[in-house]
Amino acid sequence: STQIYQNEESLCIYKNISMSRSELKPTEKPKATATPIPAGISKVIMSNPSTVLASAAIARTLTISDQHATILLTSGCEPPTKNVATDAKETLVEPTRSLLKLTLVPFHKASLSKNPQEQELLENNPKDDAKKSDMLDKAEKEQEHTGRILKFLDMFEWRLTSESGAEYSYYEAFRKKQEEPHKQGAEEHSSPKAKRAREATPIEESEIAAKWSAFKVELISPASSRQIGRAMPSPGVVMITETPALYQKVVQPLIDGIIKRGALSWIENVVTGRKEAERLLHDAEGWILNIDTKWRTHPDALTVPRSEWEHHESVADLYCLGIIKSPEGGTAPATLRDLTLAHLPTLREMLSVGPQVIQRIYGVKSNQLRIYVHYQPQFYHFHVHFTRLENEIGCQVERGHLLSDIIQNLEMSALFYKQRTITYKLSLKEKLCKLMLAELEKEDDLNKVDEHETKEQSKIIAVVS
Repeated sequence: STQIYQNEESLCIYKNISMSRSELKPTEKPKATATPIPAGISKVIMSNPSTVLASAAIARTLTISDQHATILLTSGCEPPTKNVATDAKETLVEPTRSLLKLTLVPFHKASLSKNPQEQELLENNPKDDAKKSDMLDKAEKEQEHTGRILKFLDMFEWRLTSESGAEYSYYEAFRKKQEEPHKQGAEEHSSPKAKRAREATPIEESEIAAKWSAFKVELISPASSRQIGRAMPSPGVVMITETPALYQKVVQPLIDGIIKRGALSWIENVVTGRKEAERLLHDAEGWILNIDTKWRTHPDALTVPRSEWEHHESVADLYCLGIIKSPEGGTAPATLRDLTLAHLPTLREMLSVGPQVIQRIYGVKSNQLRIYVHYQPQFYHFHVHFTRLENEIGCQVERGHLLSDIIQNLEMSALFYKQRTITYKLSLKEKLCKLMLAELEKEDDLNKVDEHETKEQSKIIAVVS
């Protein structure tokens, strides 16, 4: 029998089936294996891929391309329980959700993609089918997809390369050691079994190819609703025109709340060198320059000597991050809106010294760099992006602001970004977007009331005249 328990955050599936363990192999959970921890990395880590996968009850591919895949893993949650003595309402224990971001090669795609017939089968269900039947059908397919993902991921061991001390950690995945096909006898290669292997399905081919592959992994565990929302396919976007008044009314309180609850403590750990020290490229009095985690093709900072980073084949993907340090007893600027004349010396230094550091380490000249700031940023601690011109991630005109322009604008007016109206794009799923649209709708309603009152007053004046 199959039972489904669902709340707004998760879908938990429980099955009672009389089967041997051998029959359950395609979907059984991988056994937890020790994750080697390099010297210099904290051994106190809340989660690692092995433990997350061992407890995963649901695995769902959120996005996938030839190079990247993002997987949402939801831990097993206990079935609803009922207090017989008090006849209390059934409750569901909240599961833990984690994000696994993989840098892949194309042949992994078949193992992680959803069954291409799944959507078609769901759409062809008769419209008069019972809702429960539809949910059971979807649950069966979800379970099949989960089993396929966990089976693929269980083929790898995980080596920690960096951790932030918060929910972020970074790994390299290696194929588990086992006998390789080239060690088998020649007779086996000519057997019917070998012939069938040559006619393997795309999924089987990807599993075979994975025996010689390795890839980089970012683990976010536990993942917040905001982090999961950012990883989900976007339901749509809108352009927001943010006036200084709208910033004060909506954006500033949101930022203050994030800072107050300590959600940015991880970035302070990075800036002070307590975490991700192996990614540090330059440490100045007022700022640091780091290797951005989005530069996933970067040579391993722990094992590859820096002398080999210069002109490395990955420099086409160059992505570094300059982060302003918090002043003693104060806080760093959160966004463009907080910049004043006092920040100009640090900004000028980032613009001049940052490219020098990058050229010395990677051999990339300053005229090959794009140096800019995001608004809205991904996190509210002022930072500057240094990317290769070929790397166009996040440089859209409605989001990027060149650092050289920012400096000139502040030189013209210390209040430039406090007084400016800024237009940018937001995803409809983001909390800030929902707050903005709600406030703009209220303003529209007030404007309509004012317009109606003005018309009524004009009529009265006309009658009196």
